[in-house]
Amino acid sequence: MPALAEKRGVDLGRPWQSLPKEFRHCVLYGTGEEKVEATVDMPNKNETARMTYTSSQPLRGALAEVERVFVNAQTPSAKQRYLPYMRKQPCGTCGGSGYDQVARSVRLGGLTYPDLLAVEVREVRDWAKRVADDLDARQREVGEPLLQDLGRRLGILDRLGLAHLQLSRSAATLSGGELQRTRLAAQLSTELSGIVFVLDEPGTGLYPADKAHLLDIALELREAGNTVLLVEHDPELIARADWVIDMGPGAGRLGGEVLVSGPPAAAAAHPKSLTGRYLAGEGPRLRRTRRPAGDDTGWVELHGLRAHNVTADLVRFPAGRLTCLTGVSGSGKSSLLGALGASVEAALNGTATDTVREVTGLEGFGWVAVVDQEPLGRTPRSNPATYSKAFDIVRKLFAETDVARGRGVNASWFSFNTTEGGRCETCTGYGRKLVDMHFLPDVWVVCDACEGRRYKPEALEIRYQGLAIDQVLELTVAEAGERFSEPRQLAETLGALNQVGLGYLQLGQSATELSGGEAQRLKLASAIQRGAASRKAGLIVLDEPVSGLHPSDIQRVVDALDALLDSGNTVVVAEHDIPVAASADWVIDLGPGAGPDGGTVVAEGTPDTVATTDTPTAGFFRRYAAGLPLLEVRENGC
Repeated sequence: MPALAEKRGVDLGRPWQSLPKEFRHCVLYGTGEEKVEATVDMPNKNETARMTYTSSQPLRGALAEVERVFVNAQTPSAKQRYLPYMRKQPCGTCGGSGYDQVARSVRLGGLTYPDLLAVEVREVRDWAKRVADDLDARQREVGEPLLQDLGRRLGILDRLGLAHLQLSRSAATLSGGELQRTRLAAQLSTELSGIVFVLDEPGTGLYPADKAHLLDIALELREAGNTVLLVEHDPELIARADWVIDMGPGAGRLGGEVLVSGPPAAAAAHPKSLTGRYLAGEGPRLRRTRRPAGDDTGWVELHGLRAHNVTADLVRFPAGRLTCLTGVSGSGKSSLLGALGASVEAALNGTATDTVREVTGLEGFGWVAVVDQEPLGRTPRSNPATYSKAFDIVRKLFAETDVARGRGVNASWFSFNTTEGGRCETCTGYGRKLVDMHFLPDVWVVCDACEGRRYKPEALEIRYQGLAIDQVLELTVAEAGERFSEPRQLAETLGALNQVGLGYLQLGQSATELSGGEAQRLKLASAIQRGAASRKAGLIVLDEPVSGLHPSDIQRVVDALDALLDSGNTVVVAEHDIPVAASADWVIDLGPGAGPDGGTVVAEGTPDTVATTDTPTAGFFRRYAAGLPLLEVRENGC
């Protein structure tokens, strides 16, 4: 840019807006075919010499340069660096619909196809009824079967509490519960019989009332002659099953045994079944000592909030406390949580966001951690050891052995990312190779060179405490914690992983094999370590941190959240789990409905205070306090 300014005779000491328009356009969009000669003088490695680099080529332009480096960024964190300079906006030609002029012109029932995709499910149902009523006899032969199928699918979405969504809504903007129910609707929208439905944790991320609708749909599928297999942790859903296969008795290597195969009563009577204890009503209730907000409590305040369907002049979160966002599915919990994390991080960086006008009460805060269920990595090389940085310490331990020193290798020689190091070059440290199956999906197979051990024989000859480096990666977190009490940093890292209930995971288990909940708990463990080491307080936001967990594991996660509070941090969670919400220090209940009918703070205060209101969440709080089931038993006994 200085060379272009010199060529144009522009003074760069002046404010940007006062610079010539043509010059600003060239800086942003480039000079086209016009070449700009630039000379850069730089020091050489030898301090007594200098290098001069001269280039004569068109100026690419700042916007094109940002786009180039963004496209070439190899990791999500690298891409994140350039996102502040980018913004999505609707296409000027199609208005953001993605359709050409013809598709935008054809109307049916008064709406074009893009118009139909932009309205809510409930409105599409009304549209389908109007269209069906207007069909003549000839049109009915073709259109009626299609409208019936459409009505059935929309009905499933409505029953699962998704009537507030637009058909064109991006999956990235859905909450975890909304995305889960959308997938369910796709699987359950059928009138076929003799089908085996396998649903993996369908109750995950569902509001208690939505679980009742899910159960009704599952029973209807059964009555239609289908077989429904649920992989589920919720004791109230399990209790309604006809048959229970309970696996255990523990997790990971401590599990894999069929404890019970029989009706729910058989599982409830089994002495080794943790699930059975909860089915029998003998499972321990969630334990947590609340930390009430007092006169000396600070408050993080969001002023002028506008995020999706959430609008509020002021939303307050007590500092140093556990706040839980509650409300029916689609009420705006994830939107509020995302706005909180983004606006606080922006405020700490001295920038602003479009969703919040002002953030106050950040005195003493220094960082933000968003603990979500996004995958940790997309290759088998990424694993719990690499993500938690435990592997960095392990590699240093191996590099400090006498054998490693004698061979002149260092810690990076043991890295999967170092070429010509100790990794197996045939599979580049994956332990597996991706095989192109042409017309079938690609598959990963064990590397025949290292037999899945990831390293060359010379690397595997180096031992620490009698173990080769691949054998360390084969250890579970719990086994590694027992074996490595030193160094302290490694012990603390393993302790944090064990604290969030991941003791059963192998250190080298591929990140591609981890569930969303496991990935989230790995991030929670990292946040615990950061919170304990940081001199400044942090804000940790979590979206449904206990979704998909067995009741016995939920206590571990809540204890981990308390560990963050013990370090002076502030924790905010969005959660459907009523026991977790009832144990929080502060509750912000959103509603009253979903979509445009939600987004309002309908109640806030301690759980006991919220329980006195007339919101749906308050009703579940009262049922939980009274020891009643959250799923009401219907007349047919379901």
